[in-house]
Amino acid sequence: MKKRNKIILGVTIPVILIAGGIIMTQTPFDLFLTKNFTAQSKESTRQMQVDYLKKHEKEMTEFVMSQNKTQSSEHQIKSIQWDWESIQVQEGGGPISSSTWLTISGGFNHIKDSNFSLDFTLDNTNDIPSIKAVDLSQSFTVDGGQKGYE
Repeated sequence: MKKRNKIILGVTIPVILIAGGIIMTQTPFDLFLTKNFTAQSKESTRQMQVDYLKKHEKEMTEFVMSQNKTQSSEHQIKSIQWDWESIQVQEGGGPISSSTWLTISGGFNHIKDSNFSLDFTLDNTNDIPSIKAVDLSQSFTVDGGQKGYE
């Protein structure tokens, strides 16, 4: 009887392990892990992007001020207020090309409804932006974007 039990256990245990492995690969359990990891990864990437921009805030501010070409001292931009919550990574393009960029908005001169936006070109959504790949994507506006600031 002992020999028979050993044979049964020797066959049953590997069969259960193999069947369990097959079942685990067919269930959404691994999808749950992947989605959870992806969400954590996106949050981590976003934080690294925000940290990079905050580290280069001075260069970003200098770039924005250099884009203000007005001759009027009344419309000169003297200060920038960054909206760190506005940071978004977007993908787009058309039939010829596609691109990915990170956008951040801000205000200027402590004017309540002032606005502008910067874009940073990215190779993919997980990239950290480079201060060298910056462009003023929305010029300076006031009144919630209704009027240009010139």
